[in-house]
Amino acid sequence: MFSRLACGLLAAALVQTVPAAAQDAAAPPASDAAAAPEPAAEAATVLVDYELPDPATLTMPKLAFTPTPADEADFDKYFYFHRADVTFAEAYADIRECDALASGSSIYLGGNSAALAGATAQYGVLAAGIGSAVGSLLADAIFGSAARRQQRRVNLRNCMGFKGYQRYGLTGDLWKDFNFEEGHGRKKEGERDNALELQALVASGPKPVTKELGL
Repeated sequence: MFSRLACGLLAAALVQTVPAAAQDAAAPPASDAAAAPEPAAEAATVLVDYELPDPATLTMPKLAFTPTPADEADFDKYFYFHRADVTFAEAYADIRECDALASGSSIYLGGNSAALAGATAQYGVLAAGIGSAVGSLLADAIFGSAARRQQRRVNLRNCMGFKGYQRYGLTGDLWKDFNFEEGHGRKKEGERDNALELQALVASGPKPVTKELGL
C-alpha cells in the first residue's frame, strides 16, 4: 500500500511536469528581445515584491533567557539567526529567500523555471537538494508532517549559513513568538510575512549575548 501510494504520487507529478519542461527546452526564443530574462534578475524581482515596514515600528522579540539542559537539547528545533554586518532590508531579503527555498515553495513566490535555474546557479547543490513543491507533496504523503518540519529546519540552516549568518538557540515558548513550523500545508501569507519581518529585525539587531551554535 505504501509503495503504491508513493509511486502513484510520483507518476502523477511526472506526468504534469515533464512534458512542460521538455517543451520549454525544445522551443528556441523567437528573438533576442523575446528571450527569457536572466535567471538572477528573475529571482531577484520575485523576492523583493513586498513593501517592508519601518523597522522602528516593530517590537523586538524577547531573546534573553537562562538555558536549561532541556532547552539546549531542543536547540536543533528552536533557534534564530544573526549577522553583524546586515541591514534590516538585507536580512529580510535573505530570510524570505531562504524560507522559500527551505519550504520548497518558490511556486508561492511566483517562481518559474528561470527563477529556479537562477537559484540553482547561485546555490548549486544546496538548491538542488532543497526540492520543489512536487517534492514537498511527496514528502508529506510518504513521511508525514514531522519529517517535513525537520527538512525545512535543516534546509533553512544550510541556506542562512551559506549567507554568513550565525545561529543561536531559544526556548520553545520564545521561539514561537516570531517563528512558525509547517507540515501538511503552508502558513497563511499575512502571518508568514509578520514572522519573517520579526526574524529579520532580530537578524539585523544587536549581537546576541548567548553562544553561537554550529550550523
